[in-house]
Amino acid sequence: MKNITFMILLCLLLTSCSNYKELNEIGLITSLGIDIPKNQESGIRVTHQVINPSPLSNNTGNTSGLSLVNYTVEGDSLIDTYRKSSAIIPRESVVSHLSLVVISEEQAKKGIATLLDAFERGKQARSNIPVFIARGSTAEELLALIEPIESNPAKSIISTSENNKKMYGVAELVPMYEVIASLSSEGRDIMLTGISHTKKEIVDNQTENLEKIDPTVMQVDGIALFKKDRLVQWLDGPLARTAQLILSEAKSSTFPLPCEANTEKNNKQITLITRGNKTKLSTEVKNGEIILQVNMLLRSEISETTCNLNLKDSKTLEKFENIFVKEVTSQIKQVFEVTQKHGADVFGFGEKLSKSNPTYWKEHKNNWNQLFSNAALSINVKANIDNTGMRVNSYELK
Repeated sequence: MKNITFMILLCLLLTSCSNYKELNEIGLITSLGIDIPKNQESGIRVTHQVINPSPLSNNTGNTSGLSLVNYTVEGDSLIDTYRKSSAIIPRESVVSHLSLVVISEEQAKKGIATLLDAFERGKQARSNIPVFIARGSTAEELLALIEPIESNPAKSIISTSENNKKMYGVAELVPMYEVIASLSSEGRDIMLTGISHTKKEIVDNQTENLEKIDPTVMQVDGIALFKKDRLVQWLDGPLARTAQLILSEAKSSTFPLPCEANTEKNNKQITLITRGNKTKLSTEVKNGEIILQVNMLLRSEISETTCNLNLKDSKTLEKFENIFVKEVTSQIKQVFEVTQKHGADVFGFGEKLSKSNPTYWKEHKNNWNQLFSNAALSINVKANIDNTGMRVNSYELK
């Protein structure tokens, strides 16, 4: 019995991780940028952003250098470029720490369906990483941008998008598996957040950018609308935000409104902040006509006003609620003008029809994009102003 116990303890002591590797033996790829190729007629150009652990370590005397290194390779497929990168990356590449994928606008216009299979098929791959579109530049250029506050481009893109989602509501971090699910399902197209930089030209010496008081930085830049797997149009500013409101994705946003109905906004206005919204979307077929129904409930509070009005009066608040409803309804109509013009069902009305009326969907799904473009629109917006902030009426100028 003692011999058996001894042998068990000995086996435990001799056991180790057979696939264990030191950090300085591997190259952790944290970001991928996908562009159209420059040096070959077909295929893709992929930037692999790899962690350089030396500047991150406090145990080494040499702390110079950047914590990230970009390696760009062209090939016929994503895995082809990944394998080819071994010619320039001095360590075994590992993608288990991949945090985002950026696809250039030019590549997105050509199509993205053929780029995504490896993210679900690979053993190391992760499909919960967010996907962004590089607007007005290449993905390679964006991943080369270093900012003073966030020196890691991937972290800067994600943090800026999360902050915008919380404060204004344009950005949405769409995971890879959701993109693939939308592309492989019927009756739904996708919207992806656009990212650009604030300057027309990025300097070659990125360390200079760290020393500027007005550096070039990442910015959320609209929403890319897709029809099937191709980018067809951008939504910007308030319309991009309203598109997220339609999907109930915008956590909070601002709506500056005129003091009186049917007047232009000027120095006299009131600003509302939304605090969550609920939108119900449905598709109905009545007498052969398709009706896209949008029912939205908005909760808001007054955050600023220059209107000389009595906010203690419930009728005043009711007036602004009506102005608010009119403004949101107008923006929803403008959003649908764009999406229906391009036949891009980014809100999934076809998918909802397939569930509510499967017989009709089976007969007409092959012609859905055309039916969606010609469908009637029914909008019902309800808005509540339930808070005036820390005071009711504004101070009076004496």
